[in-house]
Amino acid sequence: MQKRSLIEFDNVGFTYGSAPVLEGLSFQISTGQFVGIVGPNGAGKSTVLKLMDRLLTPTAGEVRVGGRNISQYSLRELAKLIALIPQEPEYFPFTVRELVSLGRSPYRKGYGTLTPLDEEIVERAMQEAGVSEHAHRPVDQLSGGERQRVTLARALAQKTPILLLDEPTNHLDIEHQLHICQLLEGKAGEGMTCVAVLHDLNLVAAYCHEVLVLDQGRLIAQGPPGDILTPKLVQEVYHVAVPDIRHPVTGRPVIAP
Repeated sequence: MQKRSLIEFDNVGFTYGSAPVLEGLSFQISTGQFVGIVGPNGAGKSTVLKLMDRLLTPTAGEVRVGGRNISQYSLRELAKLIALIPQEPEYFPFTVRELVSLGRSPYRKGYGTLTPLDEEIVERAMQEAGVSEHAHRPVDQLSGGERQRVTLARALAQKTPILLLDEPTNHLDIEHQLHICQLLEGKAGEGMTCVAVLHDLNLVAAYCHEVLVLDQGRLIAQGPPGDILTPKLVQEVYHVAVPDIRHPVTGRPVIAP
């Protein structure tokens, strides 16, 4: 069955001051996909995520979510539709449980207390992100990797159909990098659309359903990692020569300079 298009960029451009960052960007992302956005530094990856969450407004073209121009959503509607984990999240002097509970804010009236359902969702989110054991610890006493996972738990508690992540594996050791990617792959299998800016091409190759390759503000390629992450493309975009190696079990590319 063909998946429904959920996020659409239609000839999108964006300019910081007089400097163009994105030009003529057009692509679609379907429901229930784990999509990796890759490219060299300055390619416009983080800008794409911010446009998806309406933190930025296109200077040309249109961003649509669920068939509607993203500008047509109210802030509350958008908060129930999209959760974003930025590259450098802000941390408040709360306990882990308190911070994760903020993910339920779009569903609460004023400063109302959490309902039993909210509490259940918060507990589940902490378990999935692997931070339950830190529930009562102040967030500012955690390591960078632990705080990163707390931020993921807060986004999961938001229970949105779209999850955007800007370099979610930063500060994480290899065990937790794999845990995060496996979790996102599983969430996509449940119908969530996960879009992540990632630098590790091997993680993209192993876990993502699709990859978007950006370079100098333009879309270079989109499709399954096994078709897209070829030695030729890596050479053209990253200027690094890699051999054509495939994983002996999965058959997916292994990028090894």
